[in-house]
Amino acid sequence: MPLINYLTQIQFGFGSLAQLSQECTRVSIQRPLIVTDAGVRAAGLVDRVVAQLAGLPVAIFDGTPPNPNEDAVRKAVRLFNDSRCDGLIAVGGGSAIDLAKGVAVCARHAGELKSFALIEGIGSYHARHRTCGGRAHDGRHRKRGWTRRHLDT
Repeated sequence: MPLINYLTQIQFGFGSLAQLSQECTRVSIQRPLIVTDAGVRAAGLVDRVVAQLAGLPVAIFDGTPPNPNEDAVRKAVRLFNDSRCDGLIAVGGGSAIDLAKGVAVCARHAGELKSFALIEGIGSYHARHRTCGGRAHDGRHRKRGWTRRHLDT
């Protein structure tokens, strides 16, 4: 199975979904919040993810907009906290990944989302994951993907 080890561990490729339960165990996730959008959920992909989680209790946030903003992050954070989640699984493209990163920060730290951006309003730089091989999910690019349009509500 292809593997990227750079600040985070990323498994990808055919059959990688079968590793999800093992990965949750490895990083001690027992109650994940699945972050996705309505289209991905309607396509049945979230059901396939849940089926791989070996009966773990999950919460699902499917309100991810095309360009995640503070309001969407706060709604997902409320679900994360209300459901007593202890980890995140993003299912979809760059929008779900970006929103999950916002939840990861805001679920444990007070303040506006923009206060966590490395460079506020950088505009021209934005890492997006659309297909396998995107860089929005690797550790080095995690926080830089939040541009001003993501920070506005």
